[in-house]
Amino acid sequence: MEHIAQVLTVVVVGALVGVEFGVAAFTNPVLERLPDEAYRQARAAGSRILGTVMPFWYAAAAALLVADAVLAPATGAIAAVVLMAVVMVLTLTTLVPINNRVAAWAGAGSDEAPTSRDLARRWDRLHWVRVALLLAIFVLVAMSG
Repeated sequence: MEHIAQVLTVVVVGALVGVEFGVAAFTNPVLERLPDEAYRQARAAGSRILGTVMPFWYAAAAALLVADAVLAPATGAIAAVVLMAVVMVLTLTTLVPINNRVAAWAGAGSDEAPTSRDLARRWDRLHWVRVALLLAIFVLVAMSG
């Protein structure tokens, strides 16, 4: 059972890291090159779609990390749970509120473009911190077995 839990954890967390890295390294930089109105609509749509899916993915990853640490209490697994708690706090207190504002841009007028891009850039910087933490979690889980 513990081996199955670890494999599931590595797969779910690894995929999460991949998606979040893809958003940070490729999707958002490409969107940044769009004209203001297209940029605002694309970021808003992406924020709404990922904002709907990601809570479930993060909850599943956190539950698997805890299960993995309980079934095979290694230092790396426990450290991964602690780092995931940090990720969840960062996400819920900072990134989600910004994401909710970005998701509301679809109906915004063009006069909000400068502020919108600044807000999106702030989210992007904080998201890179989250990506680094998620990568550390992945390495810890992958090496703890």
